Amino acid sequence: MQTLKKLKLSLAPLALCLMSALTLSGCSEDSADHLVLRMSQASAADGAIGLSMDRFAKEVNKASGGKIEVLTFHNGQLGNERENIESVQMGNLDIAVVNQSVLVNFLPELAVFDLPYTITSTAHADRVFLGEIGQEMRKKLENVRLYGLAIWESGFRNLTNSKRDVNTVEDVAGLRIRVMENKIHQDLWISLGADAVPMSWGDAYTGMQQGAIDGQENPATVIDKNNVVEVNKHMAMTEHCYSTVFLVMSPKTLENMTDEQRKIVLECMEKANLYERELSRKMDKEAITTLESKGMVVTYPDKKGFIEKSASVRETHGARFADLAARIAAIAD
Repeated sequence: MQTLKKLKLSLAPLALCLMSALTLSGCSEDSADHLVLRMSQASAADGAIGLSMDRFAKEVNKASGGKIEVLTFHNGQLGNERENIESVQMGNLDIAVVNQSVLVNFLPELAVFDLPYTITSTAHADRVFLGEIGQEMRKKLENVRLYGLAIWESGFRNLTNSKRDVNTVEDVAGLRIRVMENKIHQDLWISLGADAVPMSWGDAYTGMQQGAIDGQENPATVIDKNNVVEVNKHMAMTEHCYSTVFLVMSPKTLENMTDEQRKIVLECMEKANLYERELSRKMDKEAITTLESKGMVVTYPDKKGFIEKSASVRETHGARFADLAARIAAIAD
């Protein structure tokens, strides 16, 4: 790997960290063997991703004997996901945890994972993202000035709404559904008969509360942690899309580390990679039970109709990634 001179600042680590929330300055060290890294995400601290970030930070601190400090920032404290990616590219932020759908703007091939019903199960997801394909995607990030540390799980996305139970794909017709500002996701819900409404997640709750939209789609843990049950009482386990988050590190940060520092961080990330997936799946099951206890009616529609009606979306958008999509399908269940 290349080596670059480390960024040296005269400020003490704590003072630097406080300033960094405002200035987005990069990694630092206050002595030759003390490294401070900043790690940012846009989601809640108490989800599987947030908890795994904090665990990773503790493991790194322990493994380094306190010589490497990872400061975690949640809930978009250091900006939104796109801003975090750009800060990592410039070397002003050390690690960003970002949704695959946002990273598509930097690495278009990742759009293949937004195609509905591309990932068929958690076992399939592990074969894809922990295997050869995942490694290739992480490697390709180097072409856009990002180092791919790991791919974590957000989970399968499910539909909620305030109008009715969804037992078949026909029950989706006419529902106004908040979707990400992502063309594939918009076309998916249009193909299923819904009125797709692109909207930032920050505005979604108010939109549902005021009746401007009928529902949304997200993994069960996100639905639970964001109190969607207060405005939507119907959840259908459609599992139409499997979402991941990519952990990207600034190449400048990686190059600035000593061999020992790099070894510690990468080994701790390998452990965190497996831990996060286990925790995500455990929390997903718990979230469904919790939502039901809060009055959410959970249905399990036959996905065959959803798969058939969304075929045009896979064909249209998947044409750009036909070979990759075929490789993913070849290792499905």
